[in-house]
Amino acid sequence: MLDLIISLGWGAFSLTREKAEKLVELLIAKGEISRDEAKNAIKVLVARGEKEREEFSHYFQKEAKYVIQKCNFVTREEFRSLQEKVNTLVKHIGGEDEKSNKL
Repeated sequence: MLDLIISLGWGAFSLTREKAEKLVELLIAKGEISRDEAKNAIKVLVARGEKEREEFSHYFQKEAKYVIQKCNFVTREEFRSLQEKVNTLVKHIGGEDEKSNKL
């Protein structure tokens, strides 16, 4: 039963230690696993949840980066680079106080 839950990814993404312990207690009560197997089951479930959270985070960052590129949004680095160029041009052209022209 526990292998089936893990292989199906049953809520492992959102599984906290507390939830894993409750699930394992339920499996013990139903006779699906023994008390000896319980500690390992909790470790496996929590590790799986952490792994899936990391995978989701990586996937989300990758997708967000794709959307930003596709929409032609300016990145922070590009903005800072342009800001430096503008400040340099203002300083070079205007002779105005550099501090009053910073963006």
